[in-house]
Amino acid sequence: ISSSGGGSGGAKPSGGPAHAWEDTGAEGTNSWETSVQEDADGRIVITNGAGSIVQAIRNRRRRLEQNDYALKNKRLVRDMIRYVYVVLDASRWMRTKDPVLPPGTRLEMIIGLLHEFVQAYFDENPLSHLGFILVKDGEAEILTPLSSNLKSQKMALQSIGPMIAAEGGSSTRAAGGEFSLQNGLEVAGRSLGHQPRHGSREIVVVTAALSTCDPGSILSETLPRLQQASIRVSCFALAAELHICRKVAEETKGSMGVCLDKAHCREWLRQQTVPPPSFRKDTTQGHGPVCDMIAMGFPTRIVSEVPALIHGDRNKTVMGRTAFNCPRCQSKNAELPADCAVCGLKLVLSPHLARSFHHLFPVMPFSEVAVVREATTTEVKSITSSSVLKAPEKVNSDILVSSDSDDSCCMACLRPFGTTLEIQGAVHNAVVLRFTCPDCESLFCVDCDVFLHESLHNCPGCLAKAT
Repeated sequence: ISSSGGGSGGAKPSGGPAHAWEDTGAEGTNSWETSVQEDADGRIVITNGAGSIVQAIRNRRRRLEQNDYALKNKRLVRDMIRYVYVVLDASRWMRTKDPVLPPGTRLEMIIGLLHEFVQAYFDENPLSHLGFILVKDGEAEILTPLSSNLKSQKMALQSIGPMIAAEGGSSTRAAGGEFSLQNGLEVAGRSLGHQPRHGSREIVVVTAALSTCDPGSILSETLPRLQQASIRVSCFALAAELHICRKVAEETKGSMGVCLDKAHCREWLRQQTVPPPSFRKDTTQGHGPVCDMIAMGFPTRIVSEVPALIHGDRNKTVMGRTAFNCPRCQSKNAELPADCAVCGLKLVLSPHLARSFHHLFPVMPFSEVAVVREATTTEVKSITSSSVLKAPEKVNSDILVSSDSDDSCCMACLRPFGTTLEIQGAVHNAVVLRFTCPDCESLFCVDCDVFLHESLHNCPGCLAKAT
């Protein structure tokens, strides 16, 4: 609506948008959507400029440290082998578009994030098993059974899109129908009940429904069976929180989350890749917890000149020349880690055990050491990317310094703090974040801090001093 008269009254000024909600920006995002955010305590705050990036990093670290047991100096018992079912809502609630989760439907968005979750899950838990259950039309069906095969899980996720597209709604019933939480929990619970007790049994529910259509009572029928089988249930709501989901998650010692945006959804799924603290095992005559001895075999990789039959996933045989020989029955298996198709022995490699073991001794969170660095024009021009710099053939030993005596560069990547901000033309007096290890007191940048805690799971400063 314009106060000007005439035919040209509705034209916008050439200087730009008149209101904040009219500004779409260069990338199609409104400025008021990016500047109005939520802090770690749930309060609405206005963020603008480079300070919003720093504040977002601090808020993320604060949320992670709330559930970080390494910060509290606690040694927890975690199960190295996990059996996890992901109950995915495919009802009509998931087939609608969400303005917070553009550009497609909620189901398309969550399938893309589940691809990343599957990859991260098997990277962090190579000895564990994963399965998917699809819930639609008030019924639950197993999409993929529990398996440690990464390829089969990704292929199953890719098949959901064509499956949903082939379905069509009628004039009396919308496509997808209603969501049934009880049926999803019952199907997953019956399958997890047959799994060994030396591993953790978990169910991850991802739903956007605002109601659940169940044949019975979840609190009086399903919940007691889940607690008796030591099954942990975690729920994540894409639309709004359901009280029954929070009740089941709290009673089974799981977690509950509500989606804020796509980044928050990705972060919550990332947290599910870390094994939760295990339930207290039964004790025998007061002699402490009962430990199970799990037999594992280290197979031998063989390459034959002539293709032969090899046991694949889910009792399938394929033709191939490269296989892994079981040390017990000498049968040929296609991939690792896997259970031997003949004798059932768990076949693993030493890196699989190492990647599963690091959850027991996590790296302690680093403490923030913030500095204000005054950037001048000369400094900005003198700092370039580390990939462009060429090292001299011979360096004078008198000018060599170690990262222990120099607090201006990162101990891991050896880049000066704030290099990225200055290359991108950051403002003067920008806040440069540094983090220090509480054990070795080495300094790290933001990128290395995330890499060490999420991927490497080791502190290079502590390892260097240990040797």
